[in-house]
Amino acid sequence: MRRTIVLLSGGIDSATALYMVKQEDTETYTVNILYAQASIREAEASKNIAAIAKVKEHLVVSLPFYKEIQDRYHPGPSSSVSAAYVPARNIVFYGIAAAYAETLGAHEIVFGSNSDDVKELPDAKPEFIQLMNELIKRGTRMGTEGSPCQIVNPLINYNKQEVLKLALQLKVPLESTWSCYEDVTVPCGKCRGCRSRLDAFKLLRVKDPLPYPE
Repeated sequence: MRRTIVLLSGGIDSATALYMVKQEDTETYTVNILYAQASIREAEASKNIAAIAKVKEHLVVSLPFYKEIQDRYHPGPSSSVSAAYVPARNIVFYGIAAAYAETLGAHEIVFGSNSDDVKELPDAKPEFIQLMNELIKRGTRMGTEGSPCQIVNPLINYNKQEVLKLALQLKVPLESTWSCYEDVTVPCGKCRGCRSRLDAFKLLRVKDPLPYPE
């Protein structure tokens, strides 16, 4: 049986990537990685979506060291990189996913960055993924023995609005997703995650099932 790992943050993009994988003949595993930017609500969303999708296994990995290093990270404004950038995050994430893949014998790691992320985040760009795949091929036993794991992004050509449209078509449980960067009970409606999400719902003229402050 072919096995696929999905990096599941709990947001719309990663949930849509998961539901795209569900259309394929593959045994699906999900990973949620907790770090400084992530919240308890995001972790809960990831766990709930994995349960609804009936994945084979949902793994939660905690990276508390990110809180310490981010407290010391104060870069100046950038014209090319989003303020949402987290230092070397995806290098760490894909390393963890590759280790998990090797223990499972999985040959695909799926993530859900959209085309807007590709424009704003260096570790979402195709050339970065290509280099990571080369590292996995050369630096893992499964890779050197001819069965490398591949990182793939099925949403690379979709903007946020198009991702949401696809999510509706795939019947992704949007009421269980979480996009807010803040650790709050109700989404703040102001952070990058909330603004991007609300704009997509507005453009599609669909009501977001999550509540927001008045």
